[in-house]
Amino acid sequence: MKTVRPVFPSASVASALVALGAALGACGGSSAPAPASASGSGAAAAKPGAPKGSAPTPAAAAKTDGKGAKGAASAQLAYQTGLQLLLKGEPEKALGEFERAAQLDPKMSEAFFELGKLEVHLSSQNVGSQARDLDILDKGLAALVKACELEPANDQYWYWVGKTEYVKNDPEKAREHLQKAVELNPKHDMAWRTLGRVQKDAGEMEAARASFEKAIECAPRESRSYFQLGQTLEALGDAAGARVAYEKAIELNPTEPEVFGRLTQVCARLGDAACEERAREGMTAWTEYDKQLQRRKHAVNQNPSDAAAVRRLGEMYFEVGNWDDAVAFLLRSIHIDPKDDRAHFYCGIALRKLKDYVNATNHLKEAEFLAPDNLDPKLELLRLYADTQDDASAKELVAGIETQAAGESLWFLAEVCQEIGRAEDATRLFEKAKAMGVTSAPKQAEEPAATEED
Repeated sequence: MKTVRPVFPSASVASALVALGAALGACGGSSAPAPASASGSGAAAAKPGAPKGSAPTPAAAAKTDGKGAKGAASAQLAYQTGLQLLLKGEPEKALGEFERAAQLDPKMSEAFFELGKLEVHLSSQNVGSQARDLDILDKGLAALVKACELEPANDQYWYWVGKTEYVKNDPEKAREHLQKAVELNPKHDMAWRTLGRVQKDAGEMEAARASFEKAIECAPRESRSYFQLGQTLEALGDAAGARVAYEKAIELNPTEPEVFGRLTQVCARLGDAACEERAREGMTAWTEYDKQLQRRKHAVNQNPSDAAAVRRLGEMYFEVGNWDDAVAFLLRSIHIDPKDDRAHFYCGIALRKLKDYVNATNHLKEAEFLAPDNLDPKLELLRLYADTQDDASAKELVAGIETQAAGESLWFLAEVCQEIGRAEDATRLFEKAKAMGVTSAPKQAEEPAATEED
């Protein structure tokens, strides 16, 4: 069993960006607060209630119930098929299955929700562009509204309606539905952040500030909320507070050029030359990263069916922790080449970071199946089981690896066990590895420098 740890094309630049982000995070001002984390996702969709109406005769009821049960079962099958097609990176086929599920069971809110989300995603016309196909966007919005009608207590459904209306430049409707989302779930960070953007665009800076602070309270590791808060504090005349917010945004995600530009200006106004210089250095490092990113985007736009090119673009987003975009492009790569274990592996990690544990498990297990001698998918599954507190699966996986692994692999396994709090396993595995002659972490082999085609 071997351990493979690929080096990304953007690794050196991304590492510099991350280092600069950490430095900028400590270059001045008080630390931004780090409230307890809370999930921004809504509760799982509940089944819609039975339709109201006059009671049928027993014979008619039996006939109707039979047809209804058959239709509901077929709809559920189509819905699950759509989810599996999304997992495989086949969004167009998934779209057809969600449409079929909604037709078979017009009261299946989950089907309308997935259909709407997918159409909103598919309305994007080109990689790196904000252009949208408005007809597809409208269809997506209609499906999302239908999901809300069927299940009006689902905060995630209302968030997606509000988010889509914001994309359509309909701020008043967006405000109404985003407020509905946070009323239903006060810990929905994405709804708070999007509501704050609506308020900021309308010049309601104090309200926007409160919304962004709520978003940070709910998800203190989300860089975009700090960036939006920084802009709002600038507008309110609080340059020192804006600097703290921008520094935190860069610390969490050092790949957004506008944040560096804003921080440079704020530091100049505050007379902090050292912080201004660090911000300029960060902008320079980002420029190198962006050149590589734009080349990857160009390669994908030139040949959208090149699975490796699409995966490489996803890897660039992965390297800097942009999990949403990483997943989007890795899934596209998998659609083109479903046997690419590397794409499944990174997609699984990114989904785990997004707390989509079901799909993360599926992709990591697929990577493990496609590359059975590679230890890394197994180690990532172990981290996932720790996240989900699935001790039984973790115990079984550790035992399975231990029976097959040699000294170096045992050491890596011991390190992960130590990392996730399985101290007893870690101690045993370290001792076993030492008995095989491994007394420290094995040095990873260097890979050749990546070219534009790598």
